[in-house]
Amino acid sequence: SIAKKMWHSSGMMVNMIEIKNDFKETFDPSIKPNDVNNLTSEQMVEIVKNCGIVGLGGSGFPTYVKYSSNCKIDTIIVNAVECEPYLTTDYVSLKQHPEVLIRGIQYAMKMTGAEHATICIKKDKVEAIELLKEHLVPGVTIFPVEDVYPAGWEKYLVQRVTNKTYRTLPSEVGALVNNVATLIAIASAIETNLPLVEKMVTFTGKGLAHPQNVWVKIGTLASDVIHAIGGYAEGIDAASFVVGGLMTGRTLLFDNVVINRCLGGIIVLPKERQAPALPCMGCGKCTEICPVFLSPILIKNAVDKKDKDLMIALKADKCMMCGLCSYICPSRVELTEATTKARETVLKR
Repeated sequence: SIAKKMWHSSGMMVNMIEIKNDFKETFDPSIKPNDVNNLTSEQMVEIVKNCGIVGLGGSGFPTYVKYSSNCKIDTIIVNAVECEPYLTTDYVSLKQHPEVLIRGIQYAMKMTGAEHATICIKKDKVEAIELLKEHLVPGVTIFPVEDVYPAGWEKYLVQRVTNKTYRTLPSEVGALVNNVATLIAIASAIETNLPLVEKMVTFTGKGLAHPQNVWVKIGTLASDVIHAIGGYAEGIDAASFVVGGLMTGRTLLFDNVVINRCLGGIIVLPKERQAPALPCMGCGKCTEICPVFLSPILIKNAVDKKDKDLMIALKADKCMMCGLCSYICPSRVELTEATTKARETVLKR
């Protein structure tokens, strides 16, 4: 293997390790079935750690850290809401492997000692809900939510399920949240020691000839996957190449980006001519729509002035990067990018 710089979904060139492929698909001897009935909760957490399982909902947060908390966990919350437009990986994974998801939930309950788990899913996903009901085990229930954005926000789900709020982490109120893909990865790791080497990614948008969900090895070039599934749609001269979700993702000018552990979707849309941004008209819509009650335009002004103290005073670290402020702005001011920068600045400080 050799080190080389490749494009990351953040839009930056980062150092990566290129592994020579022998195309034999041979597993390492360490990947073999475990006697899960005789594994302690501590051993399970260690397996999750060694297999490199991270939050596959986009955060990339090391999963074992959540299960190493000293806080008492009463409830495992399964985030199956997937409220980002276009993205459907969790929904498809749930329908394809409901029994594996349930086993992952049971392992999560054992690792934390939680007696209850609930699967939060949009109430209009009737087929998936009926399928889940066939596989439910004692202690696991279904919690339908409305089809609104951002219903999949972690803090919103915790508040709905527990009727409590928290300051920093869900563990403060006895909850632990994982999405569907993460729990399926946990099940595979605990049962077979399989590291996080592949994931499902949504390749979609009118700019693709055959949009679909694809199981892909982590480290694969997005351009190679697009070529393998039929390439770009005919007549597409220019396109917006969005990595991540439509609301929270980032638009890049190239498609040779590496699929990393946190990347859940590639959206290709025909590029439309957009009018330039106008000065803020003071309508207040960005403040009205903000789920965490921030003032995005004031935060942007603080970013423009590089006033870190003001960013702190405006609580920019509370930004959930949902993208609603940019979406609603009639002047087309890029607020999300500014609030995200402010959030990172405050958290670093």
